[in-house]
Amino acid sequence: MAEHFRRIDPRYERQIAVEVLCEGKKQTSQTRNISLGGLYLDSPAPMTIGTTVQLRFELPTQPEPIEVAGDVRWVVKSGNGDQFGIGIRFQGLRARDVWALNRFFQSEA
Repeated sequence: MAEHFRRIDPRYERQIAVEVLCEGKKQTSQTRNISLGGLYLDSPAPMTIGTTVQLRFELPTQPEPIEVAGDVRWVVKSGNGDQFGIGIRFQGLRARDVWALNRFFQSEA
């Protein structure tokens, strides 16, 4: 596997609503899993690999929403082709967002 595709952060099976702004279009999607490095979500529309998107989501462990840019790393068709699985790598989380995500991962069984 290519070095730049190796995951270093554990993934957590968490379903949260994420607002995604991609190429001027806004949609709300649901995560399948999330880590400190990025997230995997279901989308009704494909996204272009390499595209930078803006993400916004809320966690119960932080009063302010997390807003972070991310890069679309991979896209797969799921179901009967009317849904897509999108892998997005975060471009950089703030320290408070990392703290809130770690608390969120620990609080959910």
